Amino acid sequence: MIRAHPATQHGIAPAELPLAVRAMRLGFRALRLVSRRAAARVALHLFVRPRRHPVPAREREVLARGERSDVRVGERRIAAWTWQPSGGPTRGTAYLVHGWEGRGGQLSAFADPLVAEGFRVVAFDHVGHGESDGVRCSLPTMRDTLAAVVEATLGEGEDAPAAVVAHSMGSFAATLLFARGWRATRVAYLAPPDDLLVYFSRYLELATGSADLLPDLIDLLERRYGERVGDFEFHGLVERLGQPLLVLHSTDDRDVPIEGGRFVASHWPGARIVELEGLGHRRILRSSEAVRRAVEFLAE
Repeated sequence: MIRAHPATQHGIAPAELPLAVRAMRLGFRALRLVSRRAAARVALHLFVRPRRHPVPAREREVLARGERSDVRVGERRIAAWTWQPSGGPTRGTAYLVHGWEGRGGQLSAFADPLVAEGFRVVAFDHVGHGESDGVRCSLPTMRDTLAAVVEATLGEGEDAPAAVVAHSMGSFAATLLFARGWRATRVAYLAPPDDLLVYFSRYLELATGSADLLPDLIDLLERRYGERVGDFEFHGLVERLGQPLLVLHSTDDRDVPIEGGRFVASHWPGARIVELEGLGHRRILRSSEAVRRAVEFLAE
């Protein structure tokens, strides 16, 4: 019932929210009266614990055709799948990067079309997601997991991914690595967010009824992970970007409004956007039009 990350219930009248959300808000209101810091700690506890969702049969069928392997990230085991093109040299390795509370199989509709274009394809589950170890995750964790998976699975002779398809918060994790390098990688983003503070604010509005705990949440995040939230702002990263980028975003996306995709496309040098209709935040991942446009772009 609670889609805490991001807030699907954003903008809904309080009386129309699910009972579980209203009860959670009452609990936060009471706790905040006792200790603002304690309320922020509870919010952080919820914020960094993604839920795992059942894997539909259509995803399991595609994953079963991939080669299952494990990648180590510290002491954690990361589940990964690889699909190989048949015969001859490949275009290089393409990575499928899911978002918050997602899983690698969510992007499985891209696997076969990319393989047909000659790509070797790798999908994986972030820490705390899907079949991977862990219960807590964060944007730095997602960034470091992607970096570790790429390092462990790049094909012989490759020094960077040939292509990346990333969804939602997964696109932000990829952007952090693109700002460091991988200049020749071609990129397709689906429903990318542009502003972490807006993302955090919506979470707090959903969970607590207001965003007034945002400074406390940011302080706790920075203390726990040892990195400044300001260093992850797209506005500060964009000057270091230039990889060929196609943004695909649905105009009815309630989780990450299309303004995020428009901002990313308009500020990323050379990027372009395709605006789609009626696909929301997740149906876009299995839209034949979205898959076709992304694969055509990556294979140019």
